[in-house]
Amino acid sequence: MRTTALLTCCALIAGCSTTPGDDGDPEDSIAVDDGKADDFYSASALEYVVTGTSSVTFTSQPSMTDVEKLISEKQIAIAWFLTQYLVDKEDEDANKNFGGYGGMAKGGMWDDLNVQTTDGLTYTFDFKQLVAGGKTLMSKLPLRTVGGQQVFDLEIGKPTNDQLGQLTTNEEWYRQAPFDAWDPSKVPADQKETMTFAIGKEKASSDAFFDIARLTADGVLDVDMFFGWDYHDNFHIKHSQDMFTWLVDQGFKAPVSDWDHLTKDTGPFTKKMNANGKTITVEVRLYFGKPGTDTDPDTDAGGKVLEGIARNSLKTRDVVVYSGHSGPFYGFALANWNKTYEGDLDDSEMRTIPLASKYQIVVAEACDTYQIGEAFLENPAKAGKNIDVITTTSFSNAATPATAEDFMTSLLSHDSLGRLRGQTALSLLTKLDSNAYEYGFHTMYGLHGIDNDPKLHPFANVDAIGTTCSKNADCGGPGNLCVTMGTSGKRCTAACTADEACPTDYRCKSVASSSTSTIFGKACAK
Repeated sequence: MRTTALLTCCALIAGCSTTPGDDGDPEDSIAVDDGKADDFYSASALEYVVTGTSSVTFTSQPSMTDVEKLISEKQIAIAWFLTQYLVDKEDEDANKNFGGYGGMAKGGMWDDLNVQTTDGLTYTFDFKQLVAGGKTLMSKLPLRTVGGQQVFDLEIGKPTNDQLGQLTTNEEWYRQAPFDAWDPSKVPADQKETMTFAIGKEKASSDAFFDIARLTADGVLDVDMFFGWDYHDNFHIKHSQDMFTWLVDQGFKAPVSDWDHLTKDTGPFTKKMNANGKTITVEVRLYFGKPGTDTDPDTDAGGKVLEGIARNSLKTRDVVVYSGHSGPFYGFALANWNKTYEGDLDDSEMRTIPLASKYQIVVAEACDTYQIGEAFLENPAKAGKNIDVITTTSFSNAATPATAEDFMTSLLSHDSLGRLRGQTALSLLTKLDSNAYEYGFHTMYGLHGIDNDPKLHPFANVDAIGTTCSKNADCGGPGNLCVTMGTSGKRCTAACTADEACPTDYRCKSVASSSTSTIFGKACAK
């Protein structure tokens, strides 16, 4: 994450995005037909498909296993150089004048097709990779049209076959010169090659709800929060202190009297809440490098303890929040990397570590964490399901724990009766983007795994949809509300994000207050 000089002079002013179903929602709600609502979507980033042709060459005839391995390693190289080109730069970066378009390649997410050879030594292959960036990414790139496709040329590095295989954590070839801060203008011709990439927009996903029903099904919603070591101003200490105070202010019972007595073993902050009529316990644990303790971030031992806790959290908890430093082809930096190699949970390890078989949410609040999303989704324990990962596509703000607080506020959003009500991904991501922008950042928060999330409110009483009502309370629990549906009068409905979530003959329409003409969400309506 990065800091900014604007910290002391900017105020946070963010609009609210709500979910229908609170008994505080307008009782004069009406369904809004298509064409009567403003067309507005606040997602700040898109995914793009990048395709091209590349090759690998051997000095002696290889086995097909060798061919597949080397092509996979070349795909990593393509993703690395694409990211080096697209990612935002800072003035102190050695390659600050190279590219810098606010984008990243989705490391690990690729296809290689049409593998061919003419001599048994050189193998060509077509590749397809995904990258993410702002909505205007293609307008910024130096594109030209070839055969009806938008393409751009890029000089990428030429690591040797032996170098491509050097992927030991912290010793990868791409962390060594001249590849680490790639700038082709500073590299001899024999160490680079020009490749042509075609680019087009990927089909966008649609909004959905975080599945609060599944998170609370066992009666406990447990959250582990990690504040990674910070070199700017010990923010791992300051933010953990702020979070201690914030949790107490939110009605949590602290495990100890004050922050000074907080250790890795002091247990969770706890709070009782109502989840669709059932009392549940919310547990929140805070972890950070605390000097002079067994989590001392300056020591190998402390780093190992921190990483061990993080691994266990990902294996057991419902929600894991990381707030700290990261970057392309990296993961969670829990300890002081200037003094120890321990305490870093690499993105490549996230693809294989034990994860819970249940539905989980992971928040990766740091700079350029987009690739972490795919790492978790590719993990065999998930196989593309049962996990939501919130990531960034550019710099984030290290000087405030606001993202962690905003996420918790959204996760534990409740109505005036204290019932958890669940929020949409869009409502949270919009707030995170807005807050970052107020501090001068274009972080572009995104959610991975959303296609498997519910489009109908997780606590919706489906049987009530269509029944007559006079007020929201007539329709059931959180997620239901009473809406005027044209000439049908007031009918019960449920919050939604897409048409397919609704019963037959219903569509997911905007709902608004008839007295103020203010649209406040979407619900199934005729």
